[in-house]
This record gives sequence, structure tokens and C-alpha cells, in this order.
Amino acid sequence: MTRRIINKSLLINPPTGLYIREDRCQSYIEDLPAVEMRPPMDLLSMAASLERENVVCRIIDCPMEKVEWPELAEEMRKFHPDILIISTTTSTIEKDLKVCELAKKIDKNIITVAKGAIFFQEDEQILSTFKDLDMAIRGETNEVVEELARGLELSAIRGLTYREKGTIKRNEPRPFLEDMDKLPFPARHLLRNEIYIRMDNGRPQATIETGRGCPGRCIFCLSHQVSGYKMRQRSPDNVIAEIRECIGRFKIKDFHFRTDTFTADKKWVAELCREIIDEKLNINWVCTSRVDSIDEEMLSWMKKAGCWGISFGVESGNQQMLDLMKKGIKIEQVKNAFRLCKKYGIDSFAYFLIGFPWETEETINDSIKLAIEIDPSVVDFFIVYPFPGTEFYEIAFRERLIKEKGFKCQGAYSQPSIDTLYLKKEKLPELRKRALRKFYLRPAYMLKLLRRIRSGKEMLNYFSKGRQALAVFFKS
Repeated sequence: MTRRIINKSLLINPPTGLYIREDRCQSYIEDLPAVEMRPPMDLLSMAASLERENVVCRIIDCPMEKVEWPELAEEMRKFHPDILIISTTTSTIEKDLKVCELAKKIDKNIITVAKGAIFFQEDEQILSTFKDLDMAIRGETNEVVEELARGLELSAIRGLTYREKGTIKRNEPRPFLEDMDKLPFPARHLLRNEIYIRMDNGRPQATIETGRGCPGRCIFCLSHQVSGYKMRQRSPDNVIAEIRECIGRFKIKDFHFRTDTFTADKKWVAELCREIIDEKLNINWVCTSRVDSIDEEMLSWMKKAGCWGISFGVESGNQQMLDLMKKGIKIEQVKNAFRLCKKYGIDSFAYFLIGFPWETEETINDSIKLAIEIDPSVVDFFIVYPFPGTEFYEIAFRERLIKEKGFKCQGAYSQPSIDTLYLKKEKLPELRKRALRKFYLRPAYMLKLLRRIRSGKEMLNYFSKGRQALAVFFKS
């Protein structure tokens, strides 16, 4: 491949469906009524890094902006980038990489680059299969794209797999970035921020990445590959500065604080909350937590600072299942966490996983019973996906639930990809729908939902989500 100076970069989510394309969270939104679309933070962050190197950038989130293939081709011809960067998911990889073929038809010299969790394991196989893909990024994308923009020799860029004179070369892994404050703020000026909204009130909601890494050992999670076991957090001052930019420049006051476990460091949480309160930012925000990492003092600080919702990965209502998946929590901790959220008036979101090798109808019923008992504001039951590189993937292969290794395993959270040892995969979607119906169609839940609606706009938003949910509950 002939090296070229990079002056212009086009970064895209391909027109292959409404997916959350965060490496550790790859969800098909159409089948998940309790999940809202979030801005493509990977693209925004890479664009900010490229702009720091004086590269002119454009971002197109095709599914959200309703850009189809003909329009994408026209936009690509008009902008004519030197480099095309694609965000992909494990289950859409084959469709996503058709964008590379499109780019090469427009100009064979456009450098095509893809990022996604699948490249940690299947990078060489994918480049061998898709001849129009020039490079794949494994790891810290910001640093890789910056070095590409600077014109470093490809062999010197850690975390890069690339094609050179017909040969695929895999450079050594890139260490995880330690100082998170070095990252530029996401290039939100390149995006239509108003289309990424809060599920309830319909206001624009920005995602702020507060840290990376997770010390947990869950067998199903990709976070260890994509961000490591060590937690690396931004300083509270740095997070506050980004909040201020969102308020002042983009008029956004609703936030999703994204990190694997926001509440892992109690001292850090308290310091951030104090700064939000002291500076009178008057924001509303949600975050992700573990049921074993919150207490009353922390929730009190969070509530005062504007926290209105917390997502918890409950995963199962059966203790043996939790132990087998190495979640590291107890059922009593689940109940206590949701009790505390109710006490402090914080909405709770409970997410369960079904479809592990040991799953039976009985264990799924245990999850349904626990969901009803803890009575969160929102619940969903995802069908677990055996991502390559996870311990779950190796267990599924060892148990012959995956017949052969490779990247063609389809699915991702709402569609099954493998049987369990006791259930055929075709049974799992019906069990998921049964779980959702039993939780959401309770009179007590509907009454609670009606009581919380504060405006006509919220009523319309809930009605829209309700129609989507009913379509999922009763889809044949």
C-alpha cells in the first residue's frame, strides 16, 4: 500500500443497523426497548485526536442520520477522504466492511481502517478475507490514529495490524493509556448532538467517558481485552471541564457518565460530586455500577450532585449461575443495592443475561422472580454472546456449543448464537420475551410508570417506547 499524507479523514458508523458500537457493549437497539442510542464516542474521540494533528474530519453516524448506501457513496465522493475509519461490531463485521469496497471503487488510494473488539482476536483472519481493508486497530485508538496522521512508519505503530505488499503484518500490542487526562475532549462539533436523547424526557444527552478498565473477572465481558483490569480514571477537574464545555458550547445538561464501574472508587466519586455541587452546575446524569460497590454515603453524594439513574449488571437471579460466570456478587447484595436506590429516589436499571451453557428454564425463572422482587425502573434480559477472546467463548467451544472457531458467529444480546447444555438456542428468544412480559405487563409496574410522568412530552416518549416494547414482547 502506498503511504499518503493524511489531510482529511471520514469516520463512520456504517448503514448496517442501529447498534451501540462500544467495544465492550455491542447491542442491536431495535430489539432492546430499554436501551437508548448513545453518541459514537469512539469516532468522536478519534476525530478529536486527528484534529489535534491538523486533519480535517467528518463523522457520519449512518443509522442515526438515516444515511443509506447511495447517500454514503455520494458523501464519500464529495468529501474524498485520505483515510476512512469504520467502527464495527462482532455481529456486523461482514456487512460493515462492504464500506471498504465502496471506498476503493471511489479511489483505490483511500486508506481503509477499522476498529472493534473483534480485531483483538481475529484481525489477521479478517484482513485475509476482506481484501479492501487496509488496517485494523487493536487497543488505544486515539494514539494509533495520531501516529498514522503524523506519518510514522506502519511497523512502528503498536496496536496496528496492516497489509503491506500482499503480506499481513501484526505489530506488538499497545500498552493501555495511563494518563486519561491527556485525551482531547470528544469532537462533538462534528455531530448532530440533538439526535442522541434521554429515554424519558427526550432532551439531548451527552456521554462522558470518565475512565477505563475493570478489575472484575466476569467470563463474558470484553472489558479486559479492550481496556484492561486496571482502572484508569480521569481527574475530577478534567471531567468537570468537559461538562462545562457541553453546557456552554452545546447547551447539554443531561449526561451519561461512561466507565465500566463508576462507583469503584468511593473517594473519587465523592470528590467529583462535591465539585459538581460546589460549582452549581445543575446537571442530571446516569452511570453504571456494581451492586457490591455502593453504600448510603456514596448514594447521598450522587443524588445531591444530580444523579437520577444507575445501571447495574445483575446478570442472574440464581446464585450458582452468578458463581459460574464469576460475577463476584451475592443475591443479597443485589437486593440491598436496589433497596438503597429506592431510598434515595434514584432510578435503577437492571440488566440480566440468559443463555450461558448451564442455563435452564428454572434459572431463567429465578432471574424473572428476582427482577420482580427488586422492581427496578427499567429491566432487560440480554441473550449472552460468546465474544472471541472471553473465557465464555472458550467454555462454549470446549462444550462443543461452538463447533469451530472464527469470526462468523452471529448474534449479539438480543439474538441467540449458541445452544445451552439444556436449551436449544431457538428457545431463548421466547424465554426472553416471556421474562419481559412478566415484568412490564404487571399492573403495579404500569401504575408506577403513570405516576412518574411529569409532562405531555414525557408521556409521548413513554408511549413510543411502550409501542416498541410491545412489538418485541409479542414478535413471532
